Amino acid sequence: MNKIKVGILVQQAFAQRFEAQALFNKFKSIGFETYLLHIEDITFEISNTPVIKSPHIDLPELDVILFREVFRKMKAAIMLARYLKTNSNVLVIDNNLSTEQFLVNKVREGLTLKAAGLPFPKTFYALTLEQYLNNLEYIESFLGYPLLVKHNSAGKGAKIYKVDSREELVDKIKQINAEDPKKAIKRYHLQEFLNLKADYRVLVVGRKVVGAMQRIPKEGEFRANFSLGGSVKPVELTPELKSLAERATQAVNSDFAGVDVVYTTENKPYILEVNRTPGFEGFTKAHKIDVPQLFVDYILQKLKEKRQY
Repeated sequence: MNKIKVGILVQQAFAQRFEAQALFNKFKSIGFETYLLHIEDITFEISNTPVIKSPHIDLPELDVILFREVFRKMKAAIMLARYLKTNSNVLVIDNNLSTEQFLVNKVREGLTLKAAGLPFPKTFYALTLEQYLNNLEYIESFLGYPLLVKHNSAGKGAKIYKVDSREELVDKIKQINAEDPKKAIKRYHLQEFLNLKADYRVLVVGRKVVGAMQRIPKEGEFRANFSLGGSVKPVELTPELKSLAERATQAVNSDFAGVDVVYTTENKPYILEVNRTPGFEGFTKAHKIDVPQLFVDYILQKLKEKRQY
């Protein structure tokens, strides 16, 4: 029997990260013919017979392609996923990137979650510096201080700033706007600062909630991301955490996710984010669960369904 050919598609910058390497090693260990593909290396040849290839393999020869970290190459990734789904027999596992497109945007995600009746922090978003400056009094009454200035799509806790006064807010948004007056400020939004009792990451693989871990910020840091030096510990998956994660992934149509759920000091839950390309190094350390094997199980099930169809 021929080996199943699997490609893991990432940006080159992420190829040596824990997740890509863990998936690559797992796929190889169980007998998949495995390729770690850099999206930057993909070429498209349009002729009588279009060709899409990497230095290692023509992509239509794969049985499966798993899209992982392709953040800065999103448009190319969407084009590639759509073409392979429509014009090849490759099983494309793109976490619905090709249909949802730019749901990797926290403002749009917040609107989607609120429309589904889920708890999301109060947020203010504008397209220009002038609109922010013209609405300072409203922003203060709506969000209060401190508040957060957050990038719309950056992950792992990056580009989140806490400001404590109008002066700090004006300085920060002017600084951001100066980076690129045409579009920099459009990439940020403002959000209420929540006094937290606990911060959780709930991992979802193949629409199944795997478990939860508590994220604990390092001393002096308000962000609890593992990538920023936070620590993690396994916690019980409560019915409420499980329900919130299931409803959130359904709302944003995500098969794989790291759902960030926090509880305030008043014990009120909020969903901060549905990370569509979740890291799982911290979760693996916290729970000792073989997360890559869950991806294997999902792939084999999808291949079985595809071949039966």
